[in-house]
Formats: sequence, structure tokens, C-alpha cells
Amino acid sequence: MATPFLSPVMTFPEYIKNSDMDEAARPLIEMFAESTDIFKALPFVNLSAPQYTGFRQTALSGNMAFRAINGVSTSGAGNISPFQEATFIVDHDIPIDRALVDRGGDRRRAIEEKNAMAELGQLWATKFVSGDNTATPTEFNGIQKRSAAYGRTITNSASSGGAALSLLNLDTAIKNTAKKGKRHMIMPFDFKPYLIQAARTTSLTGFVMQTWDQTGEEKLTYAGIPILWGYEKDLHAPVLQFNEVGSGGGSAVTASAYIIDFGEEGLHGIQINAMEVRDFGLLQDGVTYNTHVHWDVGMVDASLFCFSRLSSFTKATIVA
Repeated sequence: MATPFLSPVMTFPEYIKNSDMDEAARPLIEMFAESTDIFKALPFVNLSAPQYTGFRQTALSGNMAFRAINGVSTSGAGNISPFQEATFIVDHDIPIDRALVDRGGDRRRAIEEKNAMAELGQLWATKFVSGDNTATPTEFNGIQKRSAAYGRTITNSASSGGAALSLLNLDTAIKNTAKKGKRHMIMPFDFKPYLIQAARTTSLTGFVMQTWDQTGEEKLTYAGIPILWGYEKDLHAPVLQFNEVGSGGGSAVTASAYIIDFGEEGLHGIQINAMEVRDFGLLQDGVTYNTHVHWDVGMVDASLFCFSRLSSFTKATIVA
């Protein structure tokens, strides 16, 4: 059940909608795509080489000017910094006991497989935020690790223990983020009630907006930027939590939000080959049905200002 992308740049929902994929793989890929709302925004690029090589603008030419008639032209092109990104392998077997299939049929096996694909999606969402290649060499660096460079972190409060989220500081983080693709914001799931409260507050209404689509799904935005949560309430811990020590020290009771410019020129995923879902059927042991998932994948922050982190805010009523 190989599942190649039909376009070099595509999010998973776009892929599912537009591709002529193997029908046996479709429900598993759908469950994977639905497991985290990050996949609604994050595009992937297929690589034609073992790793990604990019170039970031690091300095502009400082001597460019108009010239006089018969004058000498200026010269200079600024500085470009090359960088590389590797991909990392996800290999996972989904074993299902034959007895479960005998009792529950193919439907029971499908449920077990879709549950495993949802787990894979949530693993990606977690590593997307908190992956640390230094601590775990088999995974890529997430946005938390990458936020330490290039002035990407804006501090909401320098006080010990942090402070309530300031919309002024959130605006500063938004201003610090380029807009070449489609900007989204990732917030802690436990902070959603405070954003809904802000949408009901007269002095803040119009800035934090709560709406619903035609299917009744809730939509929250700030300054026109959609807000993502990682995934909805389930048995997993949220991808963003109030468990960080703020910039001013104190207890680990603060959290961060991320404003991200998703796109080929901003933050995007990379893959050597498309995710492959392969059904090996009943194994030789006569006991286990097995489905194998393989994905060689990573992520790229293509420009210096493709995302910003707003750190050191607490679970408290939002202030202007």
C-alpha cells in the first residue's frame, strides 16, 4: 500500500482530497492526517537528494546607492548562509492477534490499525514542538529547540513565575514572524478557555474571535490568524503545557505559544519518500496479522523569521 504524493508541496488533507491513493491505505492515512490539526497547515516537500540543502539570508548589502552620471557603481550582494537538514526514519509494526480478527473480523483489525496511526500522528506533533536531536539523535529538532536562534523568542514576562498573557507581547511576536506563506498560531490546549473568555470580553472582542464552521466545528483566531492546539483532549499530554520555567525563573508554571509561517519558503516538512503503509497479512507464526508503516521525514525552517516563540505566560486571564 505505497502512497506517493502527487505534488511536491502538499499538506496531508490536500493529498487525501486530490490523490488517487490505494483504497486500502486511505482510512489509515486519513486517521493519521486527522490526529493533529498541525497537518492541516504543514506542507511537505519531497526531496530528490539524501538531505535538504537551503540558503538563508543573513545580511543585506550595506553600500548600495544611486550613482551620478559617469560615477562608479556600488558593489555587494550581502551574505547568504547555506544550511542542511536531514531526515529521520519512522518504522513501526502494527501487530494484531489473529484471535481478535477471528472474533471481530476485518473491522476489528481496521480499528486497531487506525488507532496506531493516530498515535503516530501525535508522535509527530510532539516532536514537531519538542524534538531534540542532541538528546535523542534519532529525531529531528522541533520548534522549541530551534527557537533559541535568530532572535525568535519573545518574552511575555521577565518576572519570576511569568505573568498573564499580554496581547501587546503577542502582537510583538506576530510582528517578528514573516508572512510569506500561511501564518498559524499554536497554543496550549489548556489555554483555550482563556481565549474563549477573551472573545466574550468587550474590551478584547474583535481581537480574539470565536466562530463555527458549517459543520459546527469551533474556530478560534487572533488578528485573523487561526489557532492550532496540536490535538484535542485524549489520553496523551498536550503538546504544549504549562510546565516551563519562565525567563525570570521561579516554578515551572509557564507556557509558550508559537506563531508560524507555513510554506515552502517558511516552515515545512521534508520526506525522502512518501509514507508507506504495507499490509503483510498473516505472518508465518500463524498468530499475528502485521501492517508496517515506514516514513523517512524531517522538517525545515527555511527562513530566519519563519516562526517566533512567545514564552513565559501563565494560565490566567488575558490582558491587553
